[in-house]
Amino acid sequence: MKLMFKTRIKETGGRVAWLRTSGSRQILELNWYPKGYRYGGKSGLDHLAFEVNDASAEYRRLTRGRKGAMPPFEEGRWLLAYIKDPDGNWIELGSRLQKKSKQSNQ
Repeated sequence: MKLMFKTRIKETGGRVAWLRTSGSRQILELNWYPKGYRYGGKSGLDHLAFEVNDASAEYRRLTRGRKGAMPPFEEGRWLLAYIKDPDGNWIELGSRLQKKSKQSNQ
């Protein structure tokens, strides 16, 4: 895999890196957090993220009869939602928001 991007995370004191295999559109994001970071699942895993076609639809499908979820919200150019796996680890569902044309805002 080739390193695409890395930086420090100001809000958590952690670090993040993005990697991609040549010829693939998929990105592996690795996060590291300092000792005492209070979020994440029981295993120390912060979260797994998946790009989906429709984060709202996947959220509805996966949360039927389940608790421990964060409903869809917009962040930048993404619609994000979070659910928890059986071990309490967060699973992020993200879909890219459509760009709004200037005419649609008038």
